[in-house]
Amino acid sequence: MKKVKATSDSGPATHSPPKPYEPTPRERVALERIAHRLTSAAPSPKFTVSYAANVARLEGDHVDQHMATALLADALGTGDIAFASAVLDQLSHIACKGDRLTARDLNAVLAMVRGIGPRDPTEALLAAQMVAVHNASVEAAIRLSRAETIVQQDSALNMLTKLTRTFTSQVETLKKYRSTGEQKVTVQHQHVSVTAGQAIVGVRQGGGTHHETASQSHAPGTHASADRADAGGPALLGHEQALPVPMPRAGDDGKESLPHARGEGGRAHR
Repeated sequence: MKKVKATSDSGPATHSPPKPYEPTPRERVALERIAHRLTSAAPSPKFTVSYAANVARLEGDHVDQHMATALLADALGTGDIAFASAVLDQLSHIACKGDRLTARDLNAVLAMVRGIGPRDPTEALLAAQMVAVHNASVEAAIRLSRAETIVQQDSALNMLTKLTRTFTSQVETLKKYRSTGEQKVTVQHQHVSVTAGQAIVGVRQGGGTHHETASQSHAPGTHASADRADAGGPALLGHEQALPVPMPRAGDDGKESLPHARGEGGRAHR
């Protein structure tokens, strides 16, 4: 009698493809922020690097090289094509880590400059310097981590300290440059109160209370007021100062003279 080999009716085993990953709610919010940044950012091309007779040739990764250069100029905050080309050449030297420049290193440096977001040629130059100092700081940090002697450690630490301080100074310079002309002094409140025989005018600029009386430490006629007068110089913003203005008396026809300006030490100049 022949033996019949049992076979499975189900056929060869099959595996269902894995389900795509479902982001968590917080991850979805992060993805939405990234999508917003990508859609709101100005277009800027990447660049390719090729060599001919040991000379690097940089070309925009774009179907139109003129458009690639124009987009680069826009990313650098300028309309000068020659300026944009010069900055690109300088950044290629900053990005070169070995004997030859790679497209990966060049595009990484360009991405850092675009991340700073220069708005004019001055900011573009400062951004290029900041990227150069940052790259040098990373190299110094690597040297410090690999130091084997005290001399090597001190040298790398000294270099890293100077570079990080320089970078901090560059950040402050960029911040100050961008905020030029934006400082404002605003009078928030003006209060006028009339007492018997005189008017008290208090101008409040960012601090103090709404009403000034003679019992307060910074009201006229107190020791604090006299001390401030002896110190010389005007009161700082954020302090209130009450200035007594005599009211005209009946029969003077409104000809009461204004108080004389006070100089240093609280003495009146006549």
